[in-house]
Amino acid sequence: MQHSIHLAIYAIIFLVGLTPVLVQAQGTEAEAGSLVIRGGWLFDGVSNTRRRNSGIIIREGKIVSLDVVAEKQNLAHTTVIELAESETILPGLIDMHAHYNLDLVDEGRVEEVVYNGTIFLANGVTSTWSAGEFYPERVIVQRDLIDAGDAIGPRLFVSGPYFGAFRCEYQVKVAGDECVAWPNDISEEEIRNEVDKWAQQGVVSIKIKQATPGEAEILIEQAHKNGMTTAGHLANYNVEYDVSTRDAILMGMDRIEHQLTLALGSDDPRSKEMHEMVDLMIKHQVYYDANLQMYGSINLRRDHPAEMIWTEEAKYFTPYTQTLLELRGPPPPESDKPEFAQRVIELMTLFEAGGENLLIVGTDEPVYTNLLPGFAYHRELLAMTYAGLPPVTVLKAATINGATALGVADKLGSVEVGKLADLVVVRGNPLDDIKVARSIRFVIKEGVVHDPKTLLLSSEGKIGPTGPADHADWELEVKPLRAEASGSLE
Repeated sequence: MQHSIHLAIYAIIFLVGLTPVLVQAQGTEAEAGSLVIRGGWLFDGVSNTRRRNSGIIIREGKIVSLDVVAEKQNLAHTTVIELAESETILPGLIDMHAHYNLDLVDEGRVEEVVYNGTIFLANGVTSTWSAGEFYPERVIVQRDLIDAGDAIGPRLFVSGPYFGAFRCEYQVKVAGDECVAWPNDISEEEIRNEVDKWAQQGVVSIKIKQATPGEAEILIEQAHKNGMTTAGHLANYNVEYDVSTRDAILMGMDRIEHQLTLALGSDDPRSKEMHEMVDLMIKHQVYYDANLQMYGSINLRRDHPAEMIWTEEAKYFTPYTQTLLELRGPPPPESDKPEFAQRVIELMTLFEAGGENLLIVGTDEPVYTNLLPGFAYHRELLAMTYAGLPPVTVLKAATINGATALGVADKLGSVEVGKLADLVVVRGNPLDDIKVARSIRFVIKEGVVHDPKTLLLSSEGKIGPTGPADHADWELEVKPLRAEASGSLE
């Protein structure tokens, strides 16, 4: 019923906001039920420039024609969207480190997928990989509803639970600490069975965090046997490696997150490892997700307040949750300025050494404040340009690179014939100014047009507990790996 209401809303938006034109003309390319977008400009995610868009034809959720002269097609019973001269079509954006978990009552992180997903989609993010989940079943349920057309949201590439001791969240500091969800004496058979179990539930890529070197090697091997890719957060909370970047790359890890070295600034002796790590990343074609907006966090927002915060994000939380977050106050910076500067140096060194195709975009925004990951995506795009990356490089990182890293570039990541019709129409030229990417006219996911204002309005006041009575729904319960274990960690 809810899905039908949404479809009716979109029909009204077509008639009032998008002003489709129904035309009858000679030709056979377009057919009944097609969507045609003409006018404006196209950045296809493959080229380094944008080009004039004469016409894109979408049918059954896929792109069937590009650069067509739509006036010469038979457009009877076809929805035609006319773009303004200044507007630009982009591929749907991909978040390769999208957290759906929130810590709202100081009892650990839990997933909220419905409204977080809606806000992602409203921001042009049509696909996400969730980078470790504490309640993976919730993500899988929402994925299946979206895929069936019974719910609205981005395409959910689920990650399953964390693979390593971070299944117990911050109750562990290093991989050696005991965790009932990932015991220190976990066997090779148990590890392989865990990977197989989640592969059978449609997990396409796993997140390794606070695993030992021996565990990581087994995880990577078993994931690859299942056709899954792997990503790793390699440093623990004593600022030490559980698995070094060098070893992870040589084991076959597909993506590295956050940092290439443990250096806390360019004067740190460990910064000398950077060039070796960059060379290894390029040699083995390992993708890099720097998460600058998270690790620059409060300092970036303080230095660039108007560019980093452009809308009120608190209003998407329940009034009660807004009060909780206000009482909690802002967290300290995730890293100090010398350490963050080192992360920027590493990102730019990889880019300048020829690793442009290995850069991907991830928000890494588990929610502790009144800021949300859907909006954080555009903070990340902006932070990458602050670091010195050209906007075109950032847009490719946000689209085709992410799809390639996830192994789905045959379906997503660029505007090409035969691919799924995931598109974002923005007002202006994001190749000149990356902030244009947040000025969204509408989002298309698999041929279905969504109005961002409608999506955002539907999410206002919805995230978080409504009062003390439902705190339990927002408290993390750590589930033991083994049936004979019981209880959760204190």
